[in-house]
Amino acid sequence: MGRVGGHSNNSDRGAPPLVQLQKLAVLAKSAPVEEAEIAPLEPWSLSRRLDNATMAELVRKYEAGIGTPQLCREYKLSKYSVLKVLHEAGVAMRRQTLSPSKRIQVTQLYEAGSTMAEIAAELGTGLGQVRQSLIDAGAYIHPPARRRRA
Repeated sequence: MGRVGGHSNNSDRGAPPLVQLQKLAVLAKSAPVEEAEIAPLEPWSLSRRLDNATMAELVRKYEAGIGTPQLCREYKLSKYSVLKVLHEAGVAMRRQTLSPSKRIQVTQLYEAGSTMAEIAAELGTGLGQVRQSLIDAGAYIHPPARRRRA
Protein backbone atom coordinates (compact mmCIF):
# COMPACT_ATOMS: atom_id res chain seq x y z
CA MET A 1 0.00 0.00 0.00
CA GLY A 2 1.38 3.41 -0.95
CA ARG A 3 1.86 6.38 1.34
CA VAL A 4 -1.44 7.98 0.33
CA GLY A 5 -3.32 4.71 0.46
CA GLY A 6 -2.49 4.21 4.10
CA HIS A 7 -4.06 7.53 5.02
CA SER A 8 -7.03 7.48 2.67
CA ASN A 9 -10.56 6.60 3.73
CA ASN A 10 -10.89 4.61 0.53
CA SER A 11 -7.64 2.67 0.87
CA ASP A 12 -9.41 -0.67 1.35
CA ARG A 13 -11.57 -0.34 -1.78
CA GLY A 14 -8.82 -0.38 -4.38
CA ALA A 15 -9.16 1.17 -7.86
CA PRO A 16 -12.62 1.30 -9.49
CA PRO A 17 -13.28 -1.46 -12.05
CA LEU A 18 -12.69 -0.69 -15.74
CA VAL A 19 -16.41 -0.98 -16.56
CA GLN A 20 -17.27 1.69 -14.04
CA LEU A 21 -14.60 4.02 -15.47
CA GLN A 22 -15.95 3.47 -19.01
CA LYS A 23 -19.48 4.39 -17.88
CA LEU A 24 -18.15 7.58 -16.29
CA ALA A 25 -16.32 8.48 -19.53
CA VAL A 26 -19.56 8.12 -21.56
CA LEU A 27 -21.47 10.25 -19.04
CA ALA A 28 -18.77 12.91 -19.12
CA LYS A 29 -19.00 13.19 -22.91
CA SER A 30 -22.76 13.74 -22.82
CA ALA A 31 -22.73 16.18 -19.88
CA PRO A 32 -23.47 19.81 -20.79
CA VAL A 33 -20.45 22.06 -20.72
CA GLU A 34 -20.96 25.12 -18.59
CA GLU A 35 -18.51 27.91 -19.01
CA ALA A 36 -17.86 29.67 -15.79
CA GLU A 37 -17.88 33.42 -15.91
CA ILE A 38 -14.59 34.60 -14.56
CA ALA A 39 -14.34 38.22 -13.64
CA PRO A 40 -11.11 39.83 -14.75
CA LEU A 41 -8.64 40.23 -11.92
CA GLU A 42 -8.13 43.78 -10.91
CA PRO A 43 -4.87 44.83 -9.31
CA TRP A 44 -4.85 45.27 -5.56
CA SER A 45 -3.96 48.93 -5.90
CA LEU A 46 -3.77 51.52 -3.18
CA SER A 47 -6.53 53.54 -4.80
CA ARG A 48 -8.89 50.59 -4.29
CA ARG A 49 -7.93 50.22 -0.63
CA LEU A 50 -7.71 53.88 0.34
CA ASP A 51 -9.98 56.67 -0.77
CA ASN A 52 -8.66 60.18 -1.43
CA ALA A 53 -9.72 61.46 1.99
CA THR A 54 -7.83 58.67 3.76
CA MET A 55 -4.71 59.27 1.67
CA ALA A 56 -4.89 63.00 2.45
CA GLU A 57 -5.24 62.18 6.16
CA LEU A 58 -2.18 59.92 5.99
CA VAL A 59 -0.19 62.74 4.35
CA ARG A 60 -1.35 65.27 6.99
CA LYS A 61 -0.30 62.95 9.81
CA TYR A 62 3.13 62.41 8.26
CA GLU A 63 3.60 66.15 7.81
CA ALA A 64 2.56 66.62 11.45
CA GLY A 65 5.48 64.44 12.52
CA ILE A 66 4.09 60.91 12.80
CA GLY A 67 6.62 58.37 11.58
CA THR A 68 6.11 55.84 8.81
CA PRO A 69 6.20 52.80 11.17
CA GLN A 70 3.22 54.16 13.09
CA LEU A 71 1.38 55.03 9.86
CA CYS A 72 2.01 51.50 8.58
CA ARG A 73 0.41 50.01 11.69
CA GLU A 74 -2.49 52.46 11.77
CA TYR A 75 -3.47 52.04 8.11
CA LYS A 76 -2.41 48.38 7.85
CA LEU A 77 -0.08 49.11 4.94
CA SER A 78 3.44 48.08 4.08
CA LYS A 79 6.18 50.66 4.39
CA TYR A 80 6.47 50.68 0.60
CA SER A 81 2.77 51.56 0.27
CA VAL A 82 2.98 54.39 2.80
CA LEU A 83 6.06 55.81 1.08
CA LYS A 84 4.33 55.51 -2.29
CA VAL A 85 1.31 57.52 -1.07
CA LEU A 86 3.62 60.17 0.36
CA HIS A 87 5.75 60.32 -2.79
CA GLU A 88 2.71 60.60 -5.07
CA ALA A 89 1.44 63.46 -2.90
CA GLY A 90 4.76 65.27 -3.38
CA VAL A 91 5.68 65.19 0.29
CA ALA A 92 9.29 65.97 1.16
CA MET A 93 10.63 62.88 2.88
CA ARG A 94 12.47 63.23 6.16
CA ARG A 95 15.00 60.90 7.62
CA GLN A 96 14.33 60.72 11.31
CA THR A 97 17.19 59.52 13.38
CA LEU A 98 16.82 58.41 16.95
CA SER A 99 17.66 60.91 19.65
CA PRO A 100 20.84 60.22 21.65
CA SER A 101 18.78 59.12 24.67
CA LYS A 102 16.76 56.69 22.54
CA ARG A 103 19.97 55.32 21.00
CA ILE A 104 21.25 54.54 24.50
CA GLN A 105 17.90 52.97 25.36
CA VAL A 106 18.08 50.79 22.22
CA THR A 107 21.50 49.48 23.20
CA GLN A 108 20.43 48.84 26.81
CA LEU A 109 17.28 46.98 25.78
CA TYR A 110 19.16 44.88 23.22
CA GLU A 111 21.88 43.95 25.69
CA ALA A 112 19.17 43.04 28.23
CA GLY A 113 17.81 40.46 25.77
CA SER A 114 15.07 42.25 23.82
CA THR A 115 14.86 41.54 20.11
CA MET A 116 15.21 44.32 17.54
CA ALA A 117 11.53 43.92 16.64
CA GLU A 118 10.48 44.27 20.29
CA ILE A 119 12.63 47.38 20.68
CA ALA A 120 11.23 48.94 17.49
CA ALA A 121 7.67 48.31 18.67
CA GLU A 122 8.35 49.68 22.15
CA LEU A 123 10.00 52.85 20.88
CA GLY A 124 7.60 53.35 17.95
CA THR A 125 10.35 53.32 15.37
CA GLY A 126 11.44 51.16 12.48
CA LEU A 127 13.49 47.99 12.63
CA GLY A 128 16.10 49.55 10.34
CA GLN A 129 16.69 52.44 12.72
CA VAL A 130 17.08 50.08 15.66
CA ARG A 131 19.58 47.97 13.74
CA GLN A 132 21.54 51.01 12.53
CA SER A 133 21.62 52.43 16.04
CA LEU A 134 23.09 49.16 17.34
CA ILE A 135 25.68 49.07 14.55
CA ASP A 136 26.65 52.71 15.22
CA ALA A 137 27.03 51.88 18.93
CA GLY A 138 29.32 48.98 18.07
CA ALA A 139 26.99 46.42 19.61
CA TYR A 140 27.31 42.78 18.64
CA ILE A 141 24.33 41.87 16.43
CA HIS A 142 23.10 38.44 17.43
CA PRO A 143 22.15 36.04 14.64
CA PRO A 144 18.38 35.59 14.35
CA ALA A 145 17.04 32.97 16.73
CA ARG A 146 15.80 29.80 15.15
CA ARG A 147 12.20 28.97 15.77
CA ARG A 148 11.39 25.63 17.26
CA ARG A 149 9.26 23.35 15.21
CA ALA A 150 6.08 22.29 16.92
